[in-house]
Amino acid sequence: MPPELHEDFGEKIGGAKKDLWKDRGLYADDLDGMNEREAEKYVKKDNVWKKPDYQAMLDEGIPLGVVFFMKKARDSLNASPQYPYRDNTPEKRLDRQKQYIETVRELQAVVEGVRTVEDVMQVCDRFFLDNGYLEKRHGYGSTPAYQGTKKGSDNPVITNKLFRALRVHSPAEFERDYTRQAQKEQFGVAKDQKVPRGYELHLYDGKGYSRNRDWKEGTYYVTKSYSILQDNLPTREAALRWAQEHAKGRGKSGKQRFVPPQLEHITRTGPDYRNGQEIVGQHYLDTFGFRGGEFGNWLNQNDRQASLNMGFEALKDLAAALHVSDKDIAYQGTLAIAFGARGSGNAAAHYEPLRKVINLTKMHGAGSLAHEWWHGLDDYLGGKMGAKGFLSDNAHLYPPMKKLIDAMKFKAETPEQAAKRAEVQNARLVKQAEAWADSAMKYAVDRYGDDAVKEQYASLKAAFVSGEPGSVDKLSDLKKTISGHVIPKSERDQLHNYERIMREIKENPQPTPGKTPTDYYRNSKKMGENCERDGGYWESNVEMTARAFACYVKDRLPYQSDYLVGHAESCVTIAFDKSGHSEVIRAYPQGEERKAINAAFDEIVADLKLERIFTHTAEITALEASAIPLKDVAQLSLFGSDKPSVIGQLASAKAAEKAVPTPKKTHEPER
Repeated sequence: MPPELHEDFGEKIGGAKKDLWKDRGLYADDLDGMNEREAEKYVKKDNVWKKPDYQAMLDEGIPLGVVFFMKKARDSLNASPQYPYRDNTPEKRLDRQKQYIETVRELQAVVEGVRTVEDVMQVCDRFFLDNGYLEKRHGYGSTPAYQGTKKGSDNPVITNKLFRALRVHSPAEFERDYTRQAQKEQFGVAKDQKVPRGYELHLYDGKGYSRNRDWKEGTYYVTKSYSILQDNLPTREAALRWAQEHAKGRGKSGKQRFVPPQLEHITRTGPDYRNGQEIVGQHYLDTFGFRGGEFGNWLNQNDRQASLNMGFEALKDLAAALHVSDKDIAYQGTLAIAFGARGSGNAAAHYEPLRKVINLTKMHGAGSLAHEWWHGLDDYLGGKMGAKGFLSDNAHLYPPMKKLIDAMKFKAETPEQAAKRAEVQNARLVKQAEAWADSAMKYAVDRYGDDAVKEQYASLKAAFVSGEPGSVDKLSDLKKTISGHVIPKSERDQLHNYERIMREIKENPQPTPGKTPTDYYRNSKKMGENCERDGGYWESNVEMTARAFACYVKDRLPYQSDYLVGHAESCVTIAFDKSGHSEVIRAYPQGEERKAINAAFDEIVADLKLERIFTHTAEITALEASAIPLKDVAQLSLFGSDKPSVIGQLASAKAAEKAVPTPKKTHEPER
């Protein structure tokens, strides 16, 4: 019997790289096949007018200045549509997006036909006048003037910046602003031949300055910001290579790229859900309720079969760990799954909120399924709660999520930590109190007081900073005795506040423990400081909850399931400080912090079951009953079984608010 041929199954997901307009660029009609979030993401200049191959144009023989003009014309466009305040509906934003695409295409058609300086001189009129964005009026002398039309003023793409880039008055101006500027910016120079920005290469001709008079005539030296960095380089090529290496070393961010290690072995010791059967796409549709699935074009049939088998078992493990129905895995049939179809580079896996799809790459995807599944649930719950995006980024909308975020980021101080914090705070308060006392007293003491007065002031100040009652009044009396004036009331009031605070500290020396950042939060920040990613990625709520959820699932399973959570504890790196000392950073929860976070996840899962977003049956398929008894799960809810879920309470509160009629304003008759 021939092996099963696995093709995309269920509803077509769409939006995958293999299906997009990547090569030809985006047209206005393409927006008809996109949803609102996709249009917001993809309507960009670089997707409409693909970046031209400027080097190919130069090789074709088009003059340097002309090609540079074409680049500057394209660069002067807004990178994406601009929305006036009145574009406040999806329909209006869609119209603006189509207008943006059409205008960019109009400019592209004009600019791409340019080949000579004479062509450049006509671009402004051909674009602005022929398309009705401007009209020409008689100006002073022979210089024409331009005036905007209503069509131009209603189009945010038409800007002064764009007009200045396209308007060229004369060949001499073109030579100055484009040809010479292109040469200055090394436009068209091969990357390996470019002198780094700010560096200059100089030939030493034997005249002028020579450091220690040891420069050899005919050699090169390198400068940057008027500083001589290196000399006696035998050739210009050697000087160029030295400058490039120096610039490369100086410009490094010092951050490393984190890529989860590919699992050498994918081990699973759980129940045999398949009974030896090979899984097909229909199983994903029937068992979990996925709306669709797809495979990458380069994923062969053996890889597809292995992915289907391991993914199926991992998802069954996930349902078992959470004590939910298999049908809950696809969030009420809204989720899709892809194997190697939508990823690129070294990414292990990712969730696409635009298309509600999890993608697991062929090489690194194993081990990240639970992490990405949480991203999908986070997005799904955000929609349920009225958030514009992930619920973890809008945790205030759902108290159990807020509790999870707090558990991830903060924990109670130990008595030692509280004492150390209080010591620092108290020392700062003493300095502030002394400064206020000196401000009120020192000038009078130094000018009018003798040594005895100075000793008396020092004694009173010590009593004041220790919180002794009445010390401020005694300071004021001393000032009146030596200068004839008391401390002004505004300053006395501030000193009384410090006296009270210092007395309270003295009477209550044991500080009340507060909150301190968790090791998980601190390490996540350190991971961001040492590993390349967009700013704030590692310590973001979205990523911290996903990493913590993978650990939660791993802890809730009584057996090993690498395809599901093999990367749960893989976020580890080594950081070095300035002195060269190394530190192992683990950006996942551990120890007591992990227990607190797991408890918060328990409450979320329990509450989602009360709301019936998750369901759980009396039978837990192929999972040891002793692992997580159902009766224990039920007790994890924030409420008793006779009370509504958190989501239910919030919905009731909103309904009640809407039910209260808004009183109408009435106007009293004039009398």
